Amino acid sequence: MSRLIRRPVILGATLVLSIAALLRFGVPTTVLVLVVGVTAAVLAGRHQAGLFAIRKKGPRGPRWRPAVQHRELPTPDEDPVIAFAEPMVELFASRTPPLAHLQLNAGLRSQLDGFALGRTKRIIEAPDLLPHAAADAESWPHVEAAVRKSLDLARAHGIELLPEGQNRLNQALALSATQGVLLAEWRQLEDGKTMWDGASARVRASDAFSIQRISEAMERQLLPDLFAGIARRPPDFEVRLLLPYALATAFYLRLSGNPPHAFLAA
Repeated sequence: MSRLIRRPVILGATLVLSIAALLRFGVPTTVLVLVVGVTAAVLAGRHQAGLFAIRKKGPRGPRWRPAVQHRELPTPDEDPVIAFAEPMVELFASRTPPLAHLQLNAGLRSQLDGFALGRTKRIIEAPDLLPHAAADAESWPHVEAAVRKSLDLARAHGIELLPEGQNRLNQALALSATQGVLLAEWRQLEDGKTMWDGASARVRASDAFSIQRISEAMERQLLPDLFAGIARRPPDFEVRLLLPYALATAFYLRLSGNPPHAFLAA
């Protein structure tokens, strides 16, 4: 019934308006009024008959976008070769961006950092990393050496170790060192046997970004284990520095070894 009521009303209004338009504005305007009126009447009838529905816009909320670490990031357009010397703990004290002394443009720096984020995610999520490293005769000596150097560094800066908690401290340092070894092996998988300039290894700029990103990602998780093995610490030395130092030292030491077997078999 409503269909019979609404369409005549629209058509009647169209007729009245078309007469008024003809008397006042002329034929072109009258034709336009007729076209609009007839079209409106047809659409009104089809709508009431259920032949089409008017879409209502829902509230537009923010669209979810995956975080950087959930996406595969492309290889940087350029990953410059850099010299990597034996790490000094002071390098990690300032939290300055990696390779700040190099004149890297902002776009390349962003690409390197994004690539390092993806590599960091793979390394920190690698399952059973410590047991695998302990079973690898090529890798484990470098892990042990990095842990030993880190403990020597701690003692040299006046840190007193707590015997009953030292196992947790050693495990935290060993995990950081193992992640450094894995990063070095990844570099050798991509570039082959490491080339050296004296005591400095030739690595890639993205490796420096990865070292910082891994250290930042693991710091909160491993700091309680570090403090569990420390009886006293001096006010002028940050305990957290032992983690990036162990990682970077193991990375450096592993570069002196042969590429992993996966590379040799390729």
